[in-house]
Amino acid sequence: MLKIPPKTEYVIKKLAENGFEAYIVGGCVRDMLLGITPFDSDVTTNATPQEVINLFEKTVPTGIKHGTVTVIIENEPIEVTTFRCESGYTDNRHPESVTFVSSLKEDLARRDFTVNALAYNNDNGLKDFFGGQEDLKTRTLRAVGNPNTRFSEDALRILRLFRFAATLEFEIESNTLEAALSLSKNLSTISRERIAVELKKAIIGKNSKVLRNLILSGGLEFLNIKKCPDFKIINLCRDSEMLSLFLLFYLSDSDVTKACESLKLSNSYKAYFKNMLSLLNLPYPKDKAEIKEMLRISSKELFYDYLKFKSACGIDTNNQGVMLTEILENSEPYLISHLKLCGKDLESLGFKGTKIGEILETLRKEVIKNPHINTREKLLGIVKNL
Repeated sequence: MLKIPPKTEYVIKKLAENGFEAYIVGGCVRDMLLGITPFDSDVTTNATPQEVINLFEKTVPTGIKHGTVTVIIENEPIEVTTFRCESGYTDNRHPESVTFVSSLKEDLARRDFTVNALAYNNDNGLKDFFGGQEDLKTRTLRAVGNPNTRFSEDALRILRLFRFAATLEFEIESNTLEAALSLSKNLSTISRERIAVELKKAIIGKNSKVLRNLILSGGLEFLNIKKCPDFKIINLCRDSEMLSLFLLFYLSDSDVTKACESLKLSNSYKAYFKNMLSLLNLPYPKDKAEIKEMLRISSKELFYDYLKFKSACGIDTNNQGVMLTEILENSEPYLISHLKLCGKDLESLGFKGTKIGEILETLRKEVIKNPHINTREKLLGIVKNL
């Protein structure tokens, strides 16, 4: 028996008590069978959206046209979706028509992969009409029904296929792989935000090298990825999502900045990509002064990622790591804000305008080389000599 979360079980029981079928479905069932704690639990039912709304005190019609109502139980959202079938995928992503049905099997038949076409409740047990249990045992990803149909309906399923193969370390069944690769050019029609979500998950998977097939098929050419990166390097850096995604483009000789814009990544990603490029355009640091200059244009977190990448490339980073630790533990100065002298001090000495900034930058460079001179008295002495 699978352990359904209490609030989800409450929803299922209440639906059952009122004469409806209800099951947890999809990825949460798959993960439980694999011994993975699911992030959330989705419910499928033969109750219509209006019947779900009538049964529960607090609901949100999040996707009511497609049969989805979010039930709120003690501030926890639980998505409940009516059994349905779909048709008319003219944009390679969204169905033009959704029809509510009474059959669980018919609902599961529309899903992407057999391991995701599983449903469960405590009364009726596991429902598996398409061989999902067997594919879980053999760690195989197989499309439900005709793979050409599944991927023509929704091109994002192609990238999801490779994401699951990367993160779950599953093999892709041959007909499913062939159909995905033959239709991979359709990925260019999918919203870049959705592409970014799947790529971020895939690139930190233990088996991220599975993306090689997708790249060689031309499936990611719309992101200007035409060359396979070194996935051994990426895999060694996969504990950093930002670095891994950056390396997908950087190691494939793509325009990192354009890729960032194309995927509509957040400002934090844009800053990370820009600053990492700046570090990589500088010579590898030999001493503390050079490390401090690199910290000035980045951050300690980004510099750690920089060293992680260099180490993955086979470069000895031990000395640089030791120097970085000393800089941080000893609070050695490298920014103007770290100086024991400020602009107001210089104003009191009669300096004005841009001259103040020039002097502070001169002092910063001196302090980087000689941290011990970062006292008010010594800095004032240098200024007077200037």
